[in-house]
Amino acid sequence: MKNSIIAILLFLTVIISPAFGQTAPVVQETRPAEADPELELRRAIESSGGSETQIIINLEDYLRRFPQTSRRTEIEINIYKLSLKVRDRERTIAYGTKIVEADDDNIDVLMNLVSTLRERRADGDLGRAIQYADLLIKRFEGVVASSLKPRRISPAQWEERKRKGIASVYLLRGRVHADLNNDEKAKADLEKSFDAGRLAGAALSLGELAEKRRDVDGAIDYYRQAFVIALDGDEEIDTGALRKKLGLIYRSKNGSETGLGDQILKAWDKYSREKDEREAKLQPPNPNAGISDPLNYKLTRPNGSVLDLNSLRGKTIVMNFWATWCGPCLTELPLFALTIEKYRKDPDVVFLAITTDEDREQVNPFLKDRKFNLPVAFADGINDYFNVSSIPTTIIIDPQGRISYRQAGYNPGEDFVESLSEKIESSRKLSTK
Repeated sequence: MKNSIIAILLFLTVIISPAFGQTAPVVQETRPAEADPELELRRAIESSGGSETQIIINLEDYLRRFPQTSRRTEIEINIYKLSLKVRDRERTIAYGTKIVEADDDNIDVLMNLVSTLRERRADGDLGRAIQYADLLIKRFEGVVASSLKPRRISPAQWEERKRKGIASVYLLRGRVHADLNNDEKAKADLEKSFDAGRLAGAALSLGELAEKRRDVDGAIDYYRQAFVIALDGDEEIDTGALRKKLGLIYRSKNGSETGLGDQILKAWDKYSREKDEREAKLQPPNPNAGISDPLNYKLTRPNGSVLDLNSLRGKTIVMNFWATWCGPCLTELPLFALTIEKYRKDPDVVFLAITTDEDREQVNPFLKDRKFNLPVAFADGINDYFNVSSIPTTIIIDPQGRISYRQAGYNPGEDFVESLSEKIESSRKLSTK
């Protein structure tokens, strides 16, 4: 709760801070001073006593007192966010509706509106929910079609994100159709959701539809899949209730639960295989898995050739870990290149610019665009071996194969070339002792 209060205070501090630090205007004693909207806004927040509910009440009172405030949109958005957090359905729907009326591309608000209308179920709520769900899918599919892949993820990871998004929005609309007894439309949406993302919620809802139309085998199959997926995921599924439901319908057909355990295990094995296959596509296997000596690693270069670090034994190896999306790396890499040039004629010092990019297709165009002529190799797991948790990170390995220097982050207050050169020379001296 404290974090959300702080966020609201920071937001309001930013938007009203220009009003402070100014000399208050002098007013005639015969005329009452007009309330300062910016000061009153600050008071509305600070007088809440840290209560999110009270902040909502105070902000609504502020909007009644200052209906023409230029801050109305920002304040209403924050009331909506707080209402969602404290599970105030009435205000979540009221303010969410205002936000969507102003911006019907807001996918998060559309999803929350559909979910909250389903929960409330007042007269007309499900009809409104399906209208918002139709708009949600239209907007989401438009975003999927037009959005460019973020630079920090691989094409496979981007496709996985889109599939999960598709699965979520079709699951939501499928559930609304089921609430409205539009069974065929519900089935079509839920099957699309399950095919896209293997969500336990989609399998559960499909099982309920199958049970409704007396398809016992179909219901058992979907409940079984929902159960094993829920055991491995973080969806809000009551696995205990689902297990009872599965057991009840299985016994109604077979007279007992004999054989059900074996079927659940088979469903788990099938789900696990499919999951492993998906994850293998998202994260290429580590070619150096199980290797305990970093100099036994083999690293792939952008041109596809392989660098065997064994060939560098006995040399001082300077590794700079970077990525195309890392801002400080763009500053440090040219300095790393200058250091390489300084040691160009020294065969006992080897430099490696090791990229940690998930999307390897970005690397060559990046190097060409920036005109970087660097000895680049992909990390291939060596970043995990060295526990590189931030970039840029520079590591020096001495001729004995020991780490003699490590620095995480770029320090603008030092001469990078001079400092790194000193560390290289220190590493050489240490290795002779």
